[in-house]
Amino acid sequence: MDKLVSYAQGNLTSRERDALNARGVTDAQIESFKVGYIHRRLPDLESAEEFLQWSHRGSKLDDMFVLPLTTALGAVQGFQFRHVERERRGYTDYFVTQDEPVLFGLAQAIPAMWRTERAFLVEGAFDLFPLQRHEPTVFATMTAKVTEPVVRLLRRLARQVWLGYDMDARGRKASFEFVRDHGRDFEAHVVAYPKIYCVGSKDLIKDPGDLWEAWGDEKVGDFVHTLVGETL
Repeated sequence: MDKLVSYAQGNLTSRERDALNARGVTDAQIESFKVGYIHRRLPDLESAEEFLQWSHRGSKLDDMFVLPLTTALGAVQGFQFRHVERERRGYTDYFVTQDEPVLFGLAQAIPAMWRTERAFLVEGAFDLFPLQRHEPTVFATMTAKVTEPVVRLLRRLARQVWLGYDMDARGRKASFEFVRDHGRDFEAHVVAYPKIYCVGSKDLIKDPGDLWEAWGDEKVGDFVHTLVGETL
């Protein structure tokens, strides 16, 4: 898996970097989170036959960003693949194991979680990036659900939890279910994003990526700090 991460990182060109920057990902975050790119070709991965079969030996991975998913200790144990062109919606996940939490941004968030005893949960990778610059405890659960392995991890590390899931029915349901089920374990906060419109749309924003596009980095930072206080 580490070989695939290095290969994908080496594939990034200015086209993919510009596309990431346009979605709120800085160059520093590209490096820190080891974001890469694949277009139907793979390095020599003969020892990873299961992945080769799953990916149809790379042909399934058509013009895609590679987002490594890690354990809390930083081992790459999965990937999310997302199309570079935003018009091509959808994504696909691959996991080596799910015996423990394998999530996007988890390893990067752990040091700040130890220090602050708090965690900020979002749904997807592109929800994470605009917030992570201001709140380093953020990680993506990859869906609007806090699974029991993640709850066990949070019990060891956090006293305060912010649920920054999307402002849609599924995201709200997951957030309030967490408060209902685990309100005795944590000081839990459901994040409400401002009721403003997406850029160039009549739709209200529903996630941190939309908020960043509408407000920009500085104002998003102010919003985050009103929620959690200044980063320690």
